[in-house]
Amino acid sequence: MGGFFGMDGPFDKIGGLIADILLLSLCWILFSLPLFTAGASTTALYYVMTRRISDREGYIFRDFWSSFKSNFKQSTLIWLLLILAGGIILVNIRNIDLTGRLKIFLLPVQICCLIEICLISLYIFPINARFDIKLFESVKSSFVLANRHIVTSIVCMAAALAAGFAVSLYFPFILAAMGVYAYVTSSLLMQVFKKYRPEIDKDAQS
Repeated sequence: MGGFFGMDGPFDKIGGLIADILLLSLCWILFSLPLFTAGASTTALYYVMTRRISDREGYIFRDFWSSFKSNFKQSTLIWLLLILAGGIILVNIRNIDLTGRLKIFLLPVQICCLIEICLISLYIFPINARFDIKLFESVKSSFVLANRHIVTSIVCMAAALAAGFAVSLYFPFILAAMGVYAYVTSSLLMQVFKKYRPEIDKDAQS
């Protein structure tokens, strides 16, 4: 029993993980409140969580704030572009009847485009968090990885839907939902990233 409840024992590690998840969820909520900052906030969330998954030492808030600042410009631009693209497609789908007979062809195309945007959004913020690459390369890498690792993508999408459903059932779950979602998806996405960049967590500055 002493080993289970002792320092560095399972109880201590589980308790620490739960505390980190709750703190990261709170940071994400607070830094996403202006709405247009949600992209930078999500990037910062993944930066800290992927390091936490890899047992990297650090301080939750300090690392979150550091990533938020350094990735703010690109992550915010990515977020706004995703919102814009998704909004345009949703409007197109809603008004698809205006295209007449062409809707038989255009509706599946629009739906496929919307799905791709959702898939890209699963990868692009974690990629932006851990790799220093330009906007176009971020989009390209997200598109390729999302479609190449489709099983991982489906699981991540299911996790996102489950988190959203949980919050819709009981709103206070929002205090933990994003942290839990980031923890689950970070575990999966880091395995994908390491297939292409095995050294991702060898450098203390990565």
